[in-house]
Amino acid sequence: MANKSAAPTKFPSVDSFRGLNQPVRTECDIFELEYEGELPPALNGVYYRCGPDPQFPPRAGDDVYINGDGMVSMFRIEDGHVDFKMRYVRTDKFLRERQARRALFGAYRNPYTDDPSVRGVDRTTANTNVLWHGGRLFALKEDGLPHELDPWTLDTRGKWSFDGQLRSRTMTAHPKVDPVSGELVFFGYSAKGDELSTDIAFCTADADGELLLEEWFQPPYSSMIHDWGVTQEHVIFPIMPLAADPDRLRRGGPRWAWDPSKRTYLAVMPRRGTAADIVYFEGPPRWSFHVMNAFTSGTRVCIDLCVGEVAPFADHEGRSPDPERTAQYLTRWTCDLARGGGSFEERILWGGMHSDFPEVDRRVLTQAYRHGFMIAKDRSRPVNPEVAVGLSYNTIAHIDHLTGEVETYYVGEDAAVQEPVFVPRSLDAPEGDGYLLTVINRFPQARGEMVVFDTARLAAGPVATVRVPLFLRPVFHSTWVPMAELP
Repeated sequence: MANKSAAPTKFPSVDSFRGLNQPVRTECDIFELEYEGELPPALNGVYYRCGPDPQFPPRAGDDVYINGDGMVSMFRIEDGHVDFKMRYVRTDKFLRERQARRALFGAYRNPYTDDPSVRGVDRTTANTNVLWHGGRLFALKEDGLPHELDPWTLDTRGKWSFDGQLRSRTMTAHPKVDPVSGELVFFGYSAKGDELSTDIAFCTADADGELLLEEWFQPPYSSMIHDWGVTQEHVIFPIMPLAADPDRLRRGGPRWAWDPSKRTYLAVMPRRGTAADIVYFEGPPRWSFHVMNAFTSGTRVCIDLCVGEVAPFADHEGRSPDPERTAQYLTRWTCDLARGGGSFEERILWGGMHSDFPEVDRRVLTQAYRHGFMIAKDRSRPVNPEVAVGLSYNTIAHIDHLTGEVETYYVGEDAAVQEPVFVPRSLDAPEGDGYLLTVINRFPQARGEMVVFDTARLAAGPVATVRVPLFLRPVFHSTWVPMAELP
């Protein structure tokens, strides 16, 4: 057994763990949160959030933010009352490290850096997204299977493989629930579960969670595919040059590195087709984490996403990127199937601010749409340096694709805003008419706020502010589940 005295006992004083990135490591229940303003009657349900929060100081002395253990939290909103709960996801990794009282797993997605005692143990942290589908709640991360959670207690029920039907050992953290059919459309890359696997598995499950389709194929090269596009007729896999190198991984190097010698490919596939039907479109090196929406119009397949010139990762020679080139702007890529492949078209939809974590009214997901929401960085505004690390955004924005107009709200120099979630004002409300839920970190006060914006007057600020008496580390993604859908 490794020498326990060699394990770090304190988190390092580096950007990964300071300021906005400080670990919270707290499981809690808070009953009856205080708030200001009015909670709209439409908010009757649960707002679930998922993000990384390391339970122990990193084995290597430093670590990337995205490698923390999965922490899921929930705001239960009912009849004007708000309760809060937060729990770790009990993954295999979490349980083995808790038993050892120290970190056993090494660098992000590199099993060659782990303690020998955990060789072959599932490394997923389930730290990226929460999914509600088929009456089940899941915590997701793209390097493993979903972990089912109890929707009221957040207790971990175990891994989910569609009753053993799913052959892929991984599942994207960005599945799409088709609002028309209720189907769950998803994929897994490195689908064999081996970090060196290049396979992609495209899958569909029906509204009850019964697996209908699993189609495997090989991409042009192995890359991180964090998010993707789904339309009523097609799926779009963005294959971008944040690429893997088996030799680098075996040497203990990073799983991903930017390789500007590679092109960007969009693999467009019919929803009901096979791998033989894939048409590839290509373009210059680009990087995107997140997709706003996608739709098909005649022969044209469009995907709207936040795009930068390079990824915020070191390149394959170890050089750090120019921060200006990593800035991402809302962009539309269009693939014209009438051309049978070739280059995709690129058009910036909003170049006003660096933006990410887009959201839409999920009733129009997979379809042509008008309204989009996101968070952004207004660089003309002051910012506290303790806040300006990691997932730091100071503005929430709404774009009207019909008019091109963008409305924004700045949250303050000592604050950071997280991904918004849209809730319709009513079941039959027009697209985009409703509320945005998000969390704002108030850094000097060391507290979080769950805030509610009315989309009809975003710039006026929150209509309700719910105070949480502890700091809430930024999460990646979240979802809203109406009370009527919960058991």
